[in-house]
Amino acid sequence: MKKRLRPLLPAVATLTLAVAASACGPANEGAASVKSTVGIPTPPSTPASSPASPSATASPSPTPARTTSAPTPTPVPVKSTVAPRTRAAWPRVSFAGLTFEIPPGWTLTKHGSDACVQPVQRAGLPTTFGCAGIAVKSGSIAGNELRPYEARQSGGWYAATDVQPCPVRPTLADGSFNGITSGTSSPPAESGLHPVGSRRAAYDRWTAACANGYSFSPQAWHLPVSRVLFLDYTGHAETARVLESVRFPG
Repeated sequence: MKKRLRPLLPAVATLTLAVAASACGPANEGAASVKSTVGIPTPPSTPASSPASPSATASPSPTPARTTSAPTPTPVPVKSTVAPRTRAAWPRVSFAGLTFEIPPGWTLTKHGSDACVQPVQRAGLPTTFGCAGIAVKSGSIAGNELRPYEARQSGGWYAATDVQPCPVRPTLADGSFNGITSGTSSPPAESGLHPVGSRRAAYDRWTAACANGYSFSPQAWHLPVSRVLFLDYTGHAETARVLESVRFPG
């Protein structure tokens, strides 16, 4: 029995050494090591072909040409050569405690507690109650048919008890009288508050007409605290600036 066991000892020792060597190697290689020690030939490993590196096979891409853009010009501000328009100065007058401007070539004519601002040369201009411009009344102001004036008064602009001549052509071609025939006792067509200087006045506008068909729109701006009334019977472009220029005492 002893003689038969001796030949097996070298083979067992060889197998033991192979298993011990495989325990020290990487895990993914343990099965291959065990097979080689028992006499099974291992086919030669074929090296895997590595894919070609893109940097090695691809031709270098051409460098794009550098484009240089022209600098954007900075806009140069253009100075205006047009001088600002300045408003020509008007002379300033005083009446009833107020001061205001009147157009050049106009004059202020006083009649007691009333006044008229009108052109010096007024021949042929529309004239109402002897005034060819803007009437200014103060104190105890007469309204419709000489009654005390009130805002929104019917016919408040008509301070007369008789038929007054038309502002234009008071006498017709046939010599007949051309008088004011309507609007002398009618209510205002428009009422409200309008600025006069730094204050607000009670504004009224009426409509009136004459026998020959001429129509006009008297307008009034009443300042009850200052006890002043501005009346523009036929409409003047200068009236707006006159009212804007009004300055009050204090």
